[in-house]
Amino acid sequence: MSVDNDRCRRYGICVAEAPTLFRMSTDGGLRYLRSVPATEIEQAKAAVRSCPMLAIALNERR
Repeated sequence: MSVDNDRCRRYGICVAEAPTLFRMSTDGGLRYLRSVPATEIEQAKAAVRSCPMLAIALNERR
């Protein structure tokens, strides 16, 4: 998974959709897991769909 920091406006919707994958840091930045556990794929997809800035990409490995 990746986040385009130039597009991200830190609305926090991804944090609400997938709190185990995303979190807001104390400095206002977004922290996230680059490697999504298999058990969290659906939450990651929800975060991708809900991002109003289209800043999140989920690169699924096959």
